[in-house]
Amino acid sequence: MIYQKQLLCTFVDRHKQMTTLDDIKQIYELSDNQIFVFVNHKNLKEVYLTFNILKDPQSKIKYPNTIGVHRKKQTNTLYTLNAMNCIIKEENGGNLDKTFQVDWELYRNSLIITTDIGYKIIELDLIDVVKF
Repeated sequence: MIYQKQLLCTFVDRHKQMTTLDDIKQIYELSDNQIFVFVNHKNLKEVYLTFNILKDPQSKIKYPNTIGVHRKKQTNTLYTLNAMNCIIKEENGGNLDKTFQVDWELYRNSLIITTDIGYKIIELDLIDVVKF
């Protein structure tokens, strides 16, 4: 069986953080046995847990409030592809050009996700790295 490495992000309220960490540890096979804990810089009750899993392509396991994300290491930017496409369109006169160079510094230490009306940028603070 060939497993793929995938970065996931779970959205959780601060008071459910510990239970959610335990659940994630039980449900997924973590590829590096650690979970990064971020908070919304402007709302400390909003917690974002990011972790790499070894994903079985046949598996349909999905923890609630969890999405697949990508990471730009140099700026610690977490993003969905759809959100990045929205940014490219906005910065490039409405054109979705796959060769457009995004200025990642504008999104340092942020999570970029789509919303009903476009995209949202959430400034993040790393508060913990939980190792198992």
